[in-house]
Amino acid sequence: MSKIPVSGQPVILFAEECDRGTLHEENQDSVLHVRIALGDLLIVADGTGGHTGGATASRMVAEYFYLHLVALPRDYPADNAIREAVERVNAKIVATACAPGSPLPRMGSTVVVALLQQDAAGAHAWVGHIGDSRAYLLRAGRLHRLTTDHTAVQSLLAHNLIPPEEALHHPDAAVLTRILGQQPEVEIDLERHPLAIGDTLLLCSDGLWRFVPEQEIQTAAAGLTMESTAHDLLESALAAGGHGNIGIEMARLILPPDVSPRIQSPHPGLKWVLAAFLLAIAGLFVLAYLIFWWFQ
Repeated sequence: MSKIPVSGQPVILFAEECDRGTLHEENQDSVLHVRIALGDLLIVADGTGGHTGGATASRMVAEYFYLHLVALPRDYPADNAIREAVERVNAKIVATACAPGSPLPRMGSTVVVALLQQDAAGAHAWVGHIGDSRAYLLRAGRLHRLTTDHTAVQSLLAHNLIPPEEALHHPDAAVLTRILGQQPEVEIDLERHPLAIGDTLLLCSDGLWRFVPEQEIQTAAAGLTMESTAHDLLESALAAGGHGNIGIEMARLILPPDVSPRIQSPHPGLKWVLAAFLLAIAGLFVLAYLIFWWFQ
């Protein structure tokens, strides 16, 4: 976990997990959180294309996203920066896969990315994705999905051709309609989401959401600490089968520690008035005692 305090602004807590799951010998997911001039960059990438190829592709996603964004100044438009990163990453993967004699001709990767920024207007996150890695927002105890999968099943759902309860077990449940590295050009779905104190942002690969129902994700994501929350989500996925690689990145906004309510001390002038009043009362008691003693 890490904390990024900014004077007069919320503190952001972070946590991550990445595991190969119960069946795979290799972890083809890659996760990244890094602080750059543009803000806090979070990435979860899930490689495709079989053994070795998927792992290579997801690592390239994290690496080249970072290399492009870290070189940009803090006032560079965030949406343009993310789209430019997608173009560069996609071109790198395509070139590597298509190189003569390449052992990785089918490699590709999904990605879900968040760029958290704070300014005078408050905190917000630019959230983008390609494929079926997802972003969720937990706000006031309720989980909201911020992304829509790029899958064949999602297309069927969008056209009301299958009911939602059939989606997870449909034969085409894992068929992706958009990933990095398969075409010369690829589009990222990108939106800006305002963030409030108490919000938790969750990025994850399908190794989490395919095995853990959203109601359970909602419950676990409300954990007291970020480390325990991320760990509980991972353990839930493993306990449910954990057949896929599991990548998790999380961020939570909390109040900075120096803004808790404090008892205000009296104004200095009021202190002297109060002291004089107390002395006068004490003097009256002494005078009354002396008069009483004199007439005894």
